Amino acid sequence: MSSCGGEEFTSNQAVAGSAAGGASDTGGVPGAGGQGAAPNAGSGSIITEGGSFNGGAGTFGNGEAGNAVNGDAGAGNAMSHCTALEGMEFKGHCYVDATILSTSQAQAAATCEERSLDGKVSGHLLVLDSVEEQNFILEQFMVPFTDVSDAWLGLTCSELAHPDINGCYCMGCTKAELAEKQRAWAWLREASSTFGWINGNPNGGFRCAALAYNPDLTVWGWVDRPCDKASVTSLPGHPHAYRTLCEFEP
Repeated sequence: MSSCGGEEFTSNQAVAGSAAGGASDTGGVPGAGGQGAAPNAGSGSIITEGGSFNGGAGTFGNGEAGNAVNGDAGAGNAMSHCTALEGMEFKGHCYVDATILSTSQAQAAATCEERSLDGKVSGHLLVLDSVEEQNFILEQFMVPFTDVSDAWLGLTCSELAHPDINGCYCMGCTKAELAEKQRAWAWLREASSTFGWINGNPNGGFRCAALAYNPDLTVWGWVDRPCDKASVTSLPGHPHAYRTLCEFEP
């Protein structure tokens, strides 16, 4: 995939932003909190399929397996590396906001791969395995940039596996047809989750995906996006940058 130069990142401004791939992107996870909230403020709650998720930011080490307080020695060591990278831990994984500029998907992926948790484990773009993990990402990293920035995902529809782009998306299709298109998309690390696609996505005819916010319906979810663009305006008057969030799996 091609890449383009980075664009200066607009940090935490009250800038109107587009979110999730146009007016057709509905459903998903409602946004919580407002613009300008501190990343660890635990602002508000996010309503999910299984009820509400209350922020409680900064309450790590409270019983999650492998965390720095109650985990085993290896996990504690990994957590110390995570802290050194100014990262946040969730269920034994470390998440780091590596955003400097808003970049293309390829550049974001390269940024994560260049970073190392302990000199051995390289990072990768977000791989969202559960609603709980997605809520954690939103609360800790994305809420302050609601309607300003989206985040690239480690989720693509490979040209090698699907040379015909029509195998990657559909518009106005049945639920069964849409589910088939969604299965064409592959996560890094061989993950298989599909819970986060919002209303009709993938429906843009692109090969990369982002965790994006829809300002009309105030929801977060997965949408397909052009891989080589460093910003997007899916709704008029709502430009969005991209954040580079890296995940490390000790």
